[in-house]
Amino acid sequence: MVLFCEYTVPENHREAFLAWVRRHPELWRDAEFMESADQPGVFLEIRQAVDEEDALRKKAERRQGRSEWREMEGWIKGGRDGLRLWTFRSVSRDG
Repeated sequence: MVLFCEYTVPENHREAFLAWVRRHPELWRDAEFMESADQPGVFLEIRQAVDEEDALRKKAERRQGRSEWREMEGWIKGGRDGLRLWTFRSVSRDG
């Protein structure tokens, strides 16, 4: 399973947000962290989840979890409500 975490950081907060990201590398250790090439300020984290329970745990951590995550809400457009999380599971292509 894969957990996608997507959010927008307005241009006037982008540099402060990226400086904060660089100060907290431990938060991104298990994630692929990306910024949209087409829409600067739109960020995506891709995190692997072992199973649905692990994905739910990771989602909950992002929504109500550690204080480090709450700290970034000030830069996200819409605050906590601007954080969008999706879980995807593999689909068999073998019919």
